[in-house]
Amino acid sequence: MFDYNKKKYRFLKSVKGKETSILDRPEFMYPESGKKDEAEKPEVRRVNYLRKARSEMGTTALIAAALAVALSVLVFYLMVETLGNPPLYVSAIAASAALFALFSIVCALLSILEKHKDHRFAVIGLSMGGTVLITWIITVMVGQGA
Repeated sequence: MFDYNKKKYRFLKSVKGKETSILDRPEFMYPESGKKDEAEKPEVRRVNYLRKARSEMGTTALIAAALAVALSVLVFYLMVETLGNPPLYVSAIAASAALFALFSIVCALLSILEKHKDHRFAVIGLSMGGTVLITWIITVMVGQGA
């Protein structure tokens, strides 16, 4: 009537010609008898080679550099709108942009010195901050000569 379960079950026995049973293999033994004690094994340090942790200072450098770029663009826009005669607050924004660029460079350099970290954001922040700082230095030098 119900003949869907007609499998013949075999117990694990030793193979003909061998003295040992399959149950004597190490993978079938209890941990106490077959495997080494956990205390005897050396400590293994696991390192993820696929993705390194990002540097926090690199992220800070990138944010500061982006803020310096945004402030620089705002200052140049205000300079064009006022036809070269800006109010005093525009100079304060320009100084803030240069200070943010300098802060970005310092954070990026500190981030690059960290070992076993991803320095992608630090390098981007360093390049952006350096570009903004060089732009402001050149702008001040041109303004002094005029």
